Amino acid sequence: MLNKQIKPIEDMNKTVSSMAQERIRAAILDGILPPGARIDQNQLAKDLNTSLVPVREALKKLEGEGFVQIIPRRGAFVTHTSIKDMEDLYFARSILEGQAGYHAAERISEDKLKQLDALHTKVGFSLESHDFDEFSKLNRQFHFIIYEAAGSTYLSGMIASLWDLADRYRYRYVFFKDQAAVIQAEHKQILDACHAHDPKALREAIIYHMNQTLNGIRSFGEQNSNKQE
Repeated sequence: MLNKQIKPIEDMNKTVSSMAQERIRAAILDGILPPGARIDQNQLAKDLNTSLVPVREALKKLEGEGFVQIIPRRGAFVTHTSIKDMEDLYFARSILEGQAGYHAAERISEDKLKQLDALHTKVGFSLESHDFDEFSKLNRQFHFIIYEAAGSTYLSGMIASLWDLADRYRYRYVFFKDQAAVIQAEHKQILDACHAHDPKALREAIIYHMNQTLNGIRSFGEQNSNKQE
């Protein structure tokens, strides 16, 4: 199936399952494993020079990221994605998250602002070190400190549901070239608006950040389509 297109696992500084996760994710992002493709786990283990156990662990983690769908008694498949679905999802998110930011701006406490400052620094380190699992966790914490400051359990719950759905697209943006500087600059705009307690500025910064992510994912999709033609 994959032959020599995926590098075998050799770096023992990481767990085998973590390395397998990185290799499979890269194969999906590079179009080696296209959307909808059934993943031959035995062949994958052979290509990666490992056993089935870490491959299965890696696929389970990739399912959580939105890259893979595991169907009982049928196997693992690369998740289908579409520009239309992505745009619809980000349209809904921009409305909810923008409004959450607007209502959070004047309510966010000094303690929460200190937490945001610390998280902003940690997010930068995770991006620079290409630790994308850590980035995903810290990035979520950063944004949800703001959204929860709006004081609406229902709003936070709806945002969380859409956020989970967006993971499969968001990872594509983070992995598309090196977005560390861009992401951190946009986060800084959000952070500055929080410190200023400026509702309009915070709403605009959040929506701008989301639109830039959407544009980046769209660019990745277009380039990936060109690769497959």
